[in-house]
Amino acid sequence: MVGTGSAANPFVISAAPASLEAGDNITIGGAGTVGDPFVITAVTDCTEVRQCVSAGVGLTYNPATGVFASDGSAAVQVGCGIDGDGSAGSPLAITAGAWPYPCNVTTSGTPVYCDANGQIRTTPPHTATQNVQQTQTAYPNVLVPNPDDTQIEVDMLAFVNPDPCRPAFVIIEQEMEVSCDMPIGSTWASGIGTDDMVFRFNNGNSPQVSVHSQHTKVVATIVGPGVATVTQMRVTMGRGTGGATYERVQTFLQTFILSIAD
Repeated sequence: MVGTGSAANPFVISAAPASLEAGDNITIGGAGTVGDPFVITAVTDCTEVRQCVSAGVGLTYNPATGVFASDGSAAVQVGCGIDGDGSAGSPLAITAGAWPYPCNVTTSGTPVYCDANGQIRTTPPHTATQNVQQTQTAYPNVLVPNPDDTQIEVDMLAFVNPDPCRPAFVIIEQEMEVSCDMPIGSTWASGIGTDDMVFRFNNGNSPQVSVHSQHTKVVATIVGPGVATVTQMRVTMGRGTGGATYERVQTFLQTFILSIAD
């Protein structure tokens, strides 16, 4: 420091610049004077910055453009049948088993669905149910009618397709048995609806008592999803001659309800 501090001779303070040392990726230019001040420049490599930002997976870096981008894996947590981290090299995927059937999975496999709660669902289960009704009615030796296909009894069975999603293929089994007393030379016939199932003729030399045989008819129909309906069986008789009478009618009516595959 020189000068007396007066207006005519002010103090003048001068000093040498401090010693500066550059670290990694740092450059220092200039002499530190008013005319040539220090200029400090920092240069770093993007691959080094990545470690500071992500400390592992999470970012991708394109050295050609200098752009960082998320690889999608940082926020992904998997479990229960989901695998992968969401990255290009390990995309999210369902852990699937091997297709065990001889048919082609692309053309024969059924899809899965997402419900209102975000849960994955498969196709609804198929259903198979059965309904049975059996009757046995005694009659006081009623004369067999002569006109063919005369209805003597009708049985009804109500059923519901329990599948709310699919139509059902319904197999309907109808069984009937009529017991008749037959004087010599008498005849009678019985059937289901207009189908004659049996015809009897007593051409012997003695009456026949409680003559009977059991007969079955099978039909089928389609019933819509969840639809309730009624099936019926008409027991008919006819061709009665010679005083033939019936004394008992037994029926067996059942349905097999099978939901139709997709």
